[in-house]
Amino acid sequence: MDAQASQSPPCSGHVQSGLPVCLLTAFLGARFHLCLSCSSIRRLLHQTGWRSSRPRLAPARKPDPEAETKLAARASAKREAVQGRGHLLSLDESDLHLLPLIRAMWMKGPRRRVPTPGTNRRRAFFGALDTVSGQWFFVDHDRKLAVHFVAFLQRLLEAYPTGQVYLALDNAPTHTAKVVQRWLAAHPHVQALWLPKYAAHEVNPVERISFLMKGAVAADRLAGSIEELTAAARRFFAEMAPHPVKLPSAA
Repeated sequence: MDAQASQSPPCSGHVQSGLPVCLLTAFLGARFHLCLSCSSIRRLLHQTGWRSSRPRLAPARKPDPEAETKLAARASAKREAVQGRGHLLSLDESDLHLLPLIRAMWMKGPRRRVPTPGTNRRRAFFGALDTVSGQWFFVDHDRKLAVHFVAFLQRLLEAYPTGQVYLALDNAPTHTAKVVQRWLAAHPHVQALWLPKYAAHEVNPVERISFLMKGAVAADRLAGSIEELTAAARRFFAEMAPHPVKLPSAA
């Protein structure tokens, strides 16, 4: 049955793109003379790891032809940083919403309901991780603007007054804005290293930190206010232990 469920329905002469349990039950009875109920088929499917779920639309995205070059540049910057001849920082920003973040959780009995705020509010967090020392820097603002990002970069320079500074960035509008480009041109010892397109969530460790923060302070619960939620996020970041980054060997 597992082999039959693994096949595309058209292979069995069906027009459906997905095979419902009732149709699979009828097909197994007609083709293999298996007299099983729909509930038995469903139970056996679950036991072998199958589940009924809606597919997810995947936008057509062309791979970045410069991905290997970009990852190699980041790896080279990491080597310089390890040797004390520069600094490699991974940067990103994210919005923290008062509207609760819903994530999978274990529950028993009726499905748990999480209250929502009357009006959603949000706070923008900018973060930077030193990939060698693991030191974490962050600021937060009411909005996620390029001018706020530039102010954050200026603050980072105060922490790294000497040496070449490499910034690993994705292609978000906040990073590619003209005001950011002017700031980079005025600071030649700061070099932007652009991450591969559509892959920042896989290669940028700051995204993982944001994921952990939101899970710790915002997942499946409603905060009393955006101020309380912001304070909780600040505490999470302030208490986070340094964690140096190990780049993938493919880089």
